[in-house]
Amino acid sequence: MKRVLFVALGLVMLSLGCQNTVEDVCEDLGQCPDVVPDRCLSDGRALQSAAESRGCDDPFEDYIDCVAGATCSWGQSCASQRSALEACAGSFP
Repeated sequence: MKRVLFVALGLVMLSLGCQNTVEDVCEDLGQCPDVVPDRCLSDGRALQSAAESRGCDDPFEDYIDCVAGATCSWGQSCASQRSALEACAGSFP
């Protein structure tokens, strides 16, 4: 029984530690020709704040995970996640 609890706790901790952050995503996007890193950070933080204040954590995580995976093609690749986040949190900065 204890082993199952430790394994479950380990999986929860691992999943929490693997979340993408605005800072990490903007650092990765800094290699893209149309991304200004400082603007990415300020817009990303504003978007995260708006999402948190409106209870839109899941759509925000879905969007940022998509952007992290798509890198420079995020604009086209993450359109549905962006729409879902805008429907919940409002317009992007």
